Amino acid sequence: MREMATRLGIEFHEYDIDNPDQEKKADELVREFGDWSDDYLIPQVFVEMQDGTIRHVLTGYSEGVELTRRAVANLLRSPYFGGASAR
Repeated sequence: MREMATRLGIEFHEYDIDNPDQEKKADELVREFGDWSDDYLIPQVFVEMQDGTIRHVLTGYSEGVELTRRAVANLLRSPYFGGASAR
């Protein structure tokens, strides 16, 4: 995700839930826009649109890392990123 943001020239924010200050920010974001539960799945990816709207576009899979990797690859080919991963 970081690499894609760099390619697209957009801001990227990553929150480490093992850091108490960042965990609070992550919890707020997930609670308001994501798939919230007390032990929510990570990663969760959000896109802020030009008009300021925030959209939740991905939640990782508890079934395994490989499924999450495929979901991220599909997301990077989606309209949110203009298929930019193929460039």
